Amino acid sequence: MSIISLYKDYYQKSTLFLYPALKIRKGSSVTPVKTYLAWNNIYKTEDKKLVCIYYLRDDNEFTIFEKNHLLGNKLFEKFIQLEDDKGAYVFDLSSLGDTYNNIVNGKYSKIHPDFKVSIMAFFSTNRGHTAYIESYLYPNKFFDLYSKLLCHEEKDIPSMLNLLIGVGELCSPPEMEKETITIKPEALNLKLDCVSLSNNL
Repeated sequence: MSIISLYKDYYQKSTLFLYPALKIRKGSSVTPVKTYLAWNNIYKTEDKKLVCIYYLRDDNEFTIFEKNHLLGNKLFEKFIQLEDDKGAYVFDLSSLGDTYNNIVNGKYSKIHPDFKVSIMAFFSTNRGHTAYIESYLYPNKFFDLYSKLLCHEEKDIPSMLNLLIGVGELCSPPEMEKETITIKPEALNLKLDCVSLSNNL
């Protein structure tokens, strides 16, 4: 699928660029309500965490998914019970090193080549997303196209092209107010609700 228009709405960058690190097959019927890069007064981006919020279900499908892909994930660190039948699964992505920092800073073109492949593979079943994801990870191939899509008049294309090349990226940086959970810790009684589980579960 080719790119014929540009996304105008914000797309959660933690979902787009970090959720693939969990190696959960896209298309699963169990999907997170939302993902985050930070949590007020608990996790900062320097901690290199990914927080995934899921609805907690008692059916067999979710139980198996939780055991195999969440609690049993090699990156899993902690579970935090939330209100309204939701739970926060916290994953430690410090193994990504500079790749995590580049994502937080909106430098998607500088993501490690191997992890770029993982991201592309994750979205490979969604043809509607693939071309956009590729343009974010490999912007040099798409500067010309984006400059044309962004300009209403042909005379403005060269200057737009120079601007895009100067910026070096085709996807906006994370908006931290949208990538940060704002629930106050005291509302959750975290000392009681935080449970660390071993990867052997």
